Amino acid sequence: MLIKRIKAKNFKTYLDLDLDINVDDDKPIILIGGVNGGGKTTFFEAIYGALYGLHITTSKAFKELLNAGAIGNVEEKIELELHFSGKVLNEEQAYILTRTYMLNTLGNPVEAVKLNMNGTIFNYGTATPASQRAEQEAQVNKIIKANLPQELSRYFLFDAMEAGNLLKEDQLNRVIKENIENVMGFNKYMQLADASENLYQTKTAQRLEVENEKKEYLELVKSKNELKSTIDNLKENLGNALNYSVQNKELYDNLKSGLNEETTINNKIEQTKLGIESTLKKEDNFRSDLNNFLKEIELNVCIPKVQEALKSEIQLILKIKEDVLINNNSNIAVEQIEAISKSIIKYLEESKLVETKLNIDTIVDYVVNAAANVEKADVYAFLEHSDVKALESLLSIKTVNTFPVLEQQIIELNSAIQQIPAQNTFIEQMKAQVTGRDYSILKAYEENEDKIKKYEIEIEEKEAEVKKIDKRIHQFDIQISQEPDPKYDTLGKLKDFFEDVANQLLIVKKQQIEMKMKQDLNIILAAYKDVIDRVELSENLSNLTFKIFHKSGNEIYLNHLNTASKQIVIQVLLKSLHQFGDYDPPVMIDTVMGVLSEESRAAVLEHYFPQLAHQTILLSSDSEIRKGAEFEKIEPFISKTYTLKRDREKQLTEIIPGYFGVSINA
Repeated sequence: MLIKRIKAKNFKTYLDLDLDINVDDDKPIILIGGVNGGGKTTFFEAIYGALYGLHITTSKAFKELLNAGAIGNVEEKIELELHFSGKVLNEEQAYILTRTYMLNTLGNPVEAVKLNMNGTIFNYGTATPASQRAEQEAQVNKIIKANLPQELSRYFLFDAMEAGNLLKEDQLNRVIKENIENVMGFNKYMQLADASENLYQTKTAQRLEVENEKKEYLELVKSKNELKSTIDNLKENLGNALNYSVQNKELYDNLKSGLNEETTINNKIEQTKLGIESTLKKEDNFRSDLNNFLKEIELNVCIPKVQEALKSEIQLILKIKEDVLINNNSNIAVEQIEAISKSIIKYLEESKLVETKLNIDTIVDYVVNAAANVEKADVYAFLEHSDVKALESLLSIKTVNTFPVLEQQIIELNSAIQQIPAQNTFIEQMKAQVTGRDYSILKAYEENEDKIKKYEIEIEEKEAEVKKIDKRIHQFDIQISQEPDPKYDTLGKLKDFFEDVANQLLIVKKQQIEMKMKQDLNIILAAYKDVIDRVELSENLSNLTFKIFHKSGNEIYLNHLNTASKQIVIQVLLKSLHQFGDYDPPVMIDTVMGVLSEESRAAVLEHYFPQLAHQTILLSSDSEIRKGAEFEKIEPFISKTYTLKRDREKQLTEIIPGYFGVSINA
């Protein structure tokens, strides 16, 4: 996939963005500079939004994304357009994807999507009939997924600073495992293996002839499922405990060393309060959206059904009324007939062509009645003009059912609200620490560390129990009816087959990933430059591990690395995944340097960015990639440079060629 051009009209800080970001084969980098608040993140969001759509469910959300300079000056709508190319069945295709958002006459946000694939057009929008929309939307989503699925986008479109913050403590190994499984496409085989196992167990239960054996078998399966449910809960608790540990590690270290206790705690209190306020605000917005939905449920749910049921009949009525109107519009108005008749009578009398006095009213009535006799019959004459207009309005009503969006919001909101009591408790603990100096936070953190160890032990014990039950479950195979059943026999082998496929794929990719990561880490990881002997990935996806070893033979533990080193490790991994994975998308990085040291910065500029992908879009401030020596390191690999300049008076961002006044040499 190659992004060639991005357009954004009236989107946040961009009033009219039109930027060529195509790259040359030997110059894969697009460098875009901008000060903090200048529009770098919004540029990032414009590309992401063009690919996957903006989440706009209310008029308020729409107005928040609408550029302030567009209000009252141009048509108030947001347009995102992305030009890109990608291969389908090894054939290069050119795409133009356009997404348009605006408010309808009722003040509700509506969306229109258009994808041009080499002249073949796919169209759908809020007003598109459901069946037609589903078909068109499926085609568009299939094309986007073939180039860069949304669930994988965070591995290739990311903020380096955020990546560094997330990769702390024991989470690093877990994130590496998740990246490898997702980007390499191994997860689907593990899911197929689980599905095969569940189906096999069900079929086995159906085939057991002796009732007590069947009962025992089902009880074992039930016990296994209960244990797996318990393991899932323990893993969720472990994840929460790890998150607590990560979020409060800095606070714990500062309190432990006795430095700036009150300042540190007060900052944490404010951050927690802001999180609670944000959740409550989202709840209020949800209630408002829900009330609006209920108020207009007839319009958005019932009326479309009525419209669909009566559409053909209404169109027939309107067609007949239109034909009658066309045929009858040739009649002359009564006033015109009267004026013409007066002229004719005057002529006849002056010319003495009549002997008796002519009555004007009699002549007018005669002409009108004669015309009426030739008019086309109107079988719907009983319909008033207002009735016809009402029928026309019914056909033109455009509505949108927001219930699916509300349903997703309530799931996310419930999860956030459930965390509020724990957050309030934590606030009280921190307040007590400030006022009472009782060191309750230190105690809570240490208790949480004990919980982490406890959960890990319990998970290991429960998983061992599952393995024991599995052995007992598979003993029932020999007691099943000996009647030949090839389908059942094949089903019993599927689980091992899919697991073996996934593991074989891992083995094929494993050596390439290990070698590439070793080479890159020896160059870029400043703390261990030239001393890494090997990188090891395990050969089993069910227990995937990632390790780094020193030339002296000892393991370099990931959780001992500082934040900057962890950032380097994950970025080197992403580079390997990009090279050996199933997809070939561009890479876009915001806050490119994150927390890197001077030595690491130089290595990243020379050895990482130029070789990262066939197209790499870097969003940088002048304090990250600095003018002078740093810029010169990557200049030979840059196709285009731009600088984002914020106009505070006009409330928009302008695009200026060059990187903070420096141009690349032709």
